[in-house]
Amino acid sequence: MSSLYVPDVFIGSTDDAHTFVIINRRIPDADRMLTEAGFQAREHHGRTLYVLPPATAQESHERAGATMYGLLAHTHDLIDFSWTTPWSPDRPVRDPDLHFRFSDNTVSATAKSATARSILEQHHFIPMPDGSSYRPPDKLSNAL
Repeated sequence: MSSLYVPDVFIGSTDDAHTFVIINRRIPDADRMLTEAGFQAREHHGRTLYVLPPATAQESHERAGATMYGLLAHTHDLIDFSWTTPWSPDRPVRDPDLHFRFSDNTVSATAKSATARSILEQHHFIPMPDGSSYRPPDKLSNAL
């Protein structure tokens, strides 16, 4: 799976508290860095997806950040949604500002904040008429 075809690295989190990293090109030592940080490699549509289980969610933000800095030694082509990963047992999980959906070989994104909309627009996502949904640019539409 290549959620965003262009960047070398994509870091984010899922609704069920998994932190994930997608590597879209070969990066030296990426597998070692990610597995040492506790990420588990998973195959999905022929791509390797690294997932940090929710059991380690309290540390996920720090682990994603440390891993990101290690990957930056090899590439600056990185989309960082690791700010979506902080979690605390003292606070309820809040609705995300940005939600990606992957279904039937299509990608869509819904933004709930100006910051999330700005990030999508910086990466050339196309706003839909409802004002909060986006689709990837045409050059990314066949990325899945």
